[in-house]
Amino acid sequence: MQGNIYKTSKKKYSAKKWIKNGQSKYKQAKYELAVKAFNKSVACYPDYFEAWDGLGSALYCLGNYDMAIQAYDKALTIKPDNYTTWVNKGIALYKKGNHEEALKLYNKAIESDPKLSSAWYNKGVIFIALGRNTEAMWAFEKAIAISPQDDLAWHGKGYLLILLERYEEALQLFTKAAQGNPNRGWAWNNMGITLDKLHMYDEAIKAFDKAIDINPKSARAWHNKANTLYSQGKYEESMRTYNKAVALDPLLYANSKN
Repeated sequence: MQGNIYKTSKKKYSAKKWIKNGQSKYKQAKYELAVKAFNKSVACYPDYFEAWDGLGSALYCLGNYDMAIQAYDKALTIKPDNYTTWVNKGIALYKKGNHEEALKLYNKAIESDPKLSSAWYNKGVIFIALGRNTEAMWAFEKAIAISPQDDLAWHGKGYLLILLERYEEALQLFTKAAQGNPNRGWAWNNMGITLDKLHMYDEAIKAFDKAIDINPKSARAWHNKANTLYSQGKYEESMRTYNKAVALDPLLYANSKN
């Protein structure tokens, strides 16, 4: 009996060490190493919520959405009332194109915690994908009201305003959001798109350069910068920049849209 207790405690201790290792690797964006660490934790002791939840997040970042969903499901068997995990599972479903299923999860999270701003934000994202722009605006406004310091909701609303061709309003939101969190590359990319629509080409290039500084592998930011260079009549530089976008993502222009 004593020996069994000792072995179990030792396994739990090892599992916790691997969880910490996985969390550290995840924060460093070393997602493959994070997956290995979380898997070792699960192998040692499979009943830690943090191991399965962390594994789901690391797999999601690697684009392994099916496996991420499976890991989140395991986490939710341990802590079924962790609604942040419900939201994260919904995001993975959204990436797979399962919009209605993701929406159900966000609604479930909101029913249990109406002040969960991340659920409202992601609900807005789903509504945009479904073409339900009025409901998307309402969801982003709810997220902003709950957590006005969270720049994600500002960006969500700003992106919707781009779709509605309300560019000056969108620019105000992106500027405010960038002041709150200047390290989101895709946010600078959206700001660049807005500036381009307003024919503020020099400012747009600066915004795209900022996005590229943050994430040099963003094919979309390179592509958008190339579009603006073309609008400025800088055709050779534009072509070189398009080539960089294609090198990063050869499928970028498979279903090309401006």
